[in-house]
Amino acid sequence: GYPISGRWFRDYTYNDNNGDGVLQVAEVHVDSGFTFIGYRVPRDLISIQNGIDLFQRKLHISAMFDYKGGNNTQDGANNFQCTTNPFACRETQDPTAPLDLQARAIAKFYGSVVGTAGTFKTGRGYFRSNQFWKFRELSAAYTIPDRALSVIRARSGSTIVFAARNLHTWSSWTGIDPEANYGLTQTEGQNEFQTFGAPTYYTFRLNLKY
Repeated sequence: GYPISGRWFRDYTYNDNNGDGVLQVAEVHVDSGFTFIGYRVPRDLISIQNGIDLFQRKLHISAMFDYKGGNNTQDGANNFQCTTNPFACRETQDPTAPLDLQARAIAKFYGSVVGTAGTFKTGRGYFRSNQFWKFRELSAAYTIPDRALSVIRARSGSTIVFAARNLHTWSSWTGIDPEANYGLTQTEGQNEFQTFGAPTYYTFRLNLKY
């Protein structure tokens, strides 16, 4: 009943027993058994696009928003930086870091001693939901007036188009970008490690009809 390429981890719990805002190793407890955490491949994909016409339909403005969710991805950058010398990340260096971030670093690097079974560690805290909404595109297409077209002998219907892509991302993802991926593995999972996401860029296009 579980999916191919599903991810299993030892889960963990934590509690700031003394209320000082800084977790100690003893305040994080890693389970001895494995638990199904989630899907690697997105299960929910949504794209919303709409547009409006202004100035007697001479100017058309459109916008597109994308949603992706229902899966989990490893925050590979922080998984490496936070548990490898010199431990250069917020959850290991900043005492004001959120408790959930502190806990995942402790669970991965120190783990918990479970009876006589030994020390159990887990990277579960770095395998997180990369659910996001993105303001994918905003574009404006202006129909060039016939008077201007007569100068360059172009036909009616020629346009000037300005567009901007990847304008904003709404997500709780702790890595660089929830879409960051430097290559697909054989399990079809997203692989993110110090990888830049899709950049914001702008285009200008002149469409002339002859």
